[in-house]
Amino acid sequence: MQEANLLPSEFHQFGFWLLLGIGLAVGSFLNVVIHRMPKALFASDDENTSTSPFACLLSPGSTTPCCQKAIAWKDNVPVFSWLWLQGRCRYCSQAISPRYILVELLTGLSFAWSYLHFGQSMLMVFYCLLFTFLMVLFWIDLETYYLPDYFTYSVLWLGLIGSALGYLPLSPRDAILGSSLGYFLPWSVNFIYRLWRKRDGFGGGDFKLLAALGAWLGTTAIVPILALASVVALLGIGLFMLLRKEKLSLERMLPFGPFLILAGVLILICGNPMWFIQ
Repeated sequence: MQEANLLPSEFHQFGFWLLLGIGLAVGSFLNVVIHRMPKALFASDDENTSTSPFACLLSPGSTTPCCQKAIAWKDNVPVFSWLWLQGRCRYCSQAISPRYILVELLTGLSFAWSYLHFGQSMLMVFYCLLFTFLMVLFWIDLETYYLPDYFTYSVLWLGLIGSALGYLPLSPRDAILGSSLGYFLPWSVNFIYRLWRKRDGFGGGDFKLLAALGAWLGTTAIVPILALASVVALLGIGLFMLLRKEKLSLERMLPFGPFLILAGVLILICGNPMWFIQ
């Protein structure tokens, strides 16, 4: 993994806070994307319209998710507004999902991390874009069990283009092989599972997401990502059902994309695909 640029300490600190602030602002916008895009995509599929689903991001203006009141600028400041309102709507006092503050914080921290590790470089820009798309995919799949192609393909092509231009540490050959293995390995597992159980074990979006992560991490990361994501997913199911005092069942449907993303980001940050078994 490429090391951070050596910068003067005062500029390094300025860059950290600048990227943190930009990330918080981007995270605020991502909450709009996460809230509106799935509805627009589902509506366009149902109505078979030619209107771009991205139009929903431009209009209408920001409104409260509960009572659809226009949000004043003072209630739209990343992180601080949610804390100031104590996580409740100003107008109807209904609880506002903690997802809003989590997306803003995590996006801000991911941008700041990218700057600290890669300094002023195109690599930093690519990683900021990567974390942006993964943040959207994580929460949309968690809330709707859906991984939009717009964002999975964006991660895929970002990795392939970055490696082709020499901005990413992975060679173009390794990026292509990684994306290919990332798609066909879970596809093959799902094919065998479907023959056995007469139902899918993975969704089609999971194939594309792992292919996209493979374009960033290469072939050596595919099996560790799948293994780590599967273990965490099983633990998550067990804990969830234990807390709800339900009988343990592997038939419970759950979105696998967030677990793939968590595993991919951990391996991306740690650098060694086999770190968790060493």
